[in-house]
Amino acid sequence: MAGVSISTVSRVINNSKPVNEEVRQRVMEAIKQTQYRSGTPAGDVAKTDSALIGVIAPQFSQTVLNDMVAGIESVSRLYGYELLIGLTDGTLESELDHLTRFGNIESQGIIFVGSMLERRHAQTIEAAGIPCVVIGQISNIPSIPSVHVDNITASYEAVTYLIQKGHRRIAMIRGIGDEGIGNDRYQGFQQAMSDAGLSVREDWVVNSALSVDDGMNAMRQLAETGEMPTAVFCSTDWMAIGAMNYVLDQGMRIPEDIAVFGFDGSYLSSIFRPKLSTVEYSATEIGMTATRNLIKMIKGASDIPQHSNVTHYLAIRESTS
Repeated sequence: MAGVSISTVSRVINNSKPVNEEVRQRVMEAIKQTQYRSGTPAGDVAKTDSALIGVIAPQFSQTVLNDMVAGIESVSRLYGYELLIGLTDGTLESELDHLTRFGNIESQGIIFVGSMLERRHAQTIEAAGIPCVVIGQISNIPSIPSVHVDNITASYEAVTYLIQKGHRRIAMIRGIGDEGIGNDRYQGFQQAMSDAGLSVREDWVVNSALSVDDGMNAMRQLAETGEMPTAVFCSTDWMAIGAMNYVLDQGMRIPEDIAVFGFDGSYLSSIFRPKLSTVEYSATEIGMTATRNLIKMIKGASDIPQHSNVTHYLAIRESTS
């Protein structure tokens, strides 16, 4: 159908050698039209020795995704499934490509950790014809359930705690590159400020990528506004630690001069000095819950909740008290 050799099809499916983009698109279109699956035919998957679950996630290192994957792996192994992990570069095209690839092999289901679900995501998942659960957002697509922490409520509680400690000049270092999570955590920040009758200064809400260095640069931007807040709420622990590094480098004290609150309960938050107050939750539990729901879907269950939240709590440490 694609008008190419078997070896070219193999190179496209396995991504083993470079293929002209126009040729690759022809092969992928033929795969889509024929609903082709490489390896074992879809009807015989249950008879194979290795049942696969595909995990699609952005490149990760020393983040909560490590714990999420550990949770996914523990439940998958318990039920006799192997994991196939596809790491994306965070772009829509990369995510769609991995979704298509997992639909073309004998994976039984997909756990997706990535950008906010769009129409093209849903269409690709539907074309794959296999169950999918998403992590890190609230899915509004009935056929695709989701699992995560309640980012809005957790952020609201963190900022409310700062307000109860007497802070009125509160800034936020807001995450970008994780639009759903970043937006939800910002919404919780806004709501807490509004309920306390406090205004949000636009120049005290700084967008930042997720690394420690990014957090330092964001804190520098806050300092350059000419007036320092007394507290900063950060979308992730890594950004919060970067912010603290900048504050300490300037000879200021934490929390006496500036209190800092993070989010994610990372291991680093408990060993950095001063220890970081943070919203803590179990990323492992998120991975385990998502995998249990996916396996139920694979087995034909129809009573899967549209969205599941895991428990969170405020870990109050030295950076705020």
